[in-house]
Amino acid sequence: MNYSRLGAATFAFVFFCFALTSTSEALQNLACPLNPEQGRVLFLKEPNISGRDVAELQERLKALGYYKGAINSVYNDETSRAVASAQENLDLHPNGTVDHVTLQALVAATDQKLFKSKMPAVPEKVSVIIDMDRLILTIFDGTEPVRQYPVAMGKYETPTPVGNWEIVSKSMNPPDAMGTRWLGLNIPYGNYGIHGTNVPGSIGSFASHGCIRMHNAHVEEIFPSVTVGTAVTIVGTPFGAPGAPPSVLGLGSRGPDVLEVQRSLKRLGYLKWNPDGFWGEGTEKAVKKLRQDNGLKGMNVVDDEVYNLLGL
Repeated sequence: MNYSRLGAATFAFVFFCFALTSTSEALQNLACPLNPEQGRVLFLKEPNISGRDVAELQERLKALGYYKGAINSVYNDETSRAVASAQENLDLHPNGTVDHVTLQALVAATDQKLFKSKMPAVPEKVSVIIDMDRLILTIFDGTEPVRQYPVAMGKYETPTPVGNWEIVSKSMNPPDAMGTRWLGLNIPYGNYGIHGTNVPGSIGSFASHGCIRMHNAHVEEIFPSVTVGTAVTIVGTPFGAPGAPPSVLGLGSRGPDVLEVQRSLKRLGYLKWNPDGFWGEGTEKAVKKLRQDNGLKGMNVVDDEVYNLLGL
């Protein structure tokens, strides 16, 4: 099947340059992942704390002019002094410890400095296209692109669902890991949305459990214009990030990859129900019959052999 990419051939995309450095109860069960290091308190101790969260902290401090050292992922004396200087200027207790309050203040300060900008005008007929290949979110006013933003999308094993969706919920107070704004999508396979992040280093990569991450200042910028009912088209393949191998699917699987398998099963006459993206009893029987007809042994799953039979 030919999965078209909505790009320059379809729309006259306008390219922008970005200065990049490397709640409600319903939001508590989002599909998006949390950085396992995110949320821990960072402070000076022996041995030094280290990790990706420290590197991202150092990048923020460097961008704000407080840190002059190497980005080495180690919370050392120089990092602690830089934190204390930042805290003093941000009217926080200058103790050199990064807790939730300090982290949020630094996130806001760096986003404001590096990414804050304004749309040329408030679009009248807003729609959103997210390109998985380019990791770019584009805001359209009718058929005219007015703004583009870099994003992070789903990891190989947890791809962002492609398709035509719409915004069904908005929140200005999502859980901390979702940054400062949440725009929920009507994707039936789970809770997916467009949101901010406390892990800015992930922007421009395949890093989430399927949600679309933006810099906080960027999602804040689009938040007033992207209303409930706004159309969102996610362009890519149903099997996730470019070059990702298809996942082995079985009973209980759900998502755009299951939907594509069901479409092929229906085309070949094995599935009687309409494809819905959920592997239930009907899909289980259809795959079993396909495997039996082609002499395949083993578990009743969609693996490489079945993908080949389906032409996927």
